[in-house]
Amino acid sequence: MLGNFGQLSVGQKIAGALVACLVLTLVGAGVVYVFPTASNQGYAPEQPIPFSHKLHAGTHKIDCRYCHVGVTESRHATVPSVSVCMNCHRVVKAESPWIQQIKKHYDEKKPIEWVRVHRLPDHARFNHQAHVRKGLDCKACHGDVGQMEKVRQVGALSMGWCLQCHRGMDVSSSVLSAAKPGADPAHPGELAPYQCSTCHY
Repeated sequence: MLGNFGQLSVGQKIAGALVACLVLTLVGAGVVYVFPTASNQGYAPEQPIPFSHKLHAGTHKIDCRYCHVGVTESRHATVPSVSVCMNCHRVVKAESPWIQQIKKHYDEKKPIEWVRVHRLPDHARFNHQAHVRKGLDCKACHGDVGQMEKVRQVGALSMGWCLQCHRGMDVSSSVLSAAKPGADPAHPGELAPYQCSTCHY
């Protein structure tokens, strides 16, 4: 069959290309229908142990960097280890059944299998260090986590969503003042590089 491809007329080749495009379009539409958003915006999974960011980051005003260590020196924010939890919970609410579960993990040197909320594709990279050191608040991408009983993905975390910020389009005043102090809010211009190599390997 493939050996006869060269014998097809121009019209047959065009018709074949159109059919291939139609099939790819239908497959793409099917994927979008089944998976409405590849970005997981709004995703808020159940965790093995309930953890209230509203209580810890909101009510008690614990800085994000206390638990998410390394965020100022690393690309990754890191999920806190059990020992970070036990820094406080050796004393605070130590009798709670949930804290007892955390202590059991700690004593057995077993990590808690937290369910990841924010995920980028393997071919994309996000450097937390660069954004935090620039002065951007965690809320810029993660929303007001200090008001979340259960963490959910607020931003789309899609390529277009990131590019919109890097290009200075429709950004909050807090992001603008951190990324480009003194910029005209009506016409801030580029806030960060947006070449492919900035975010892709």
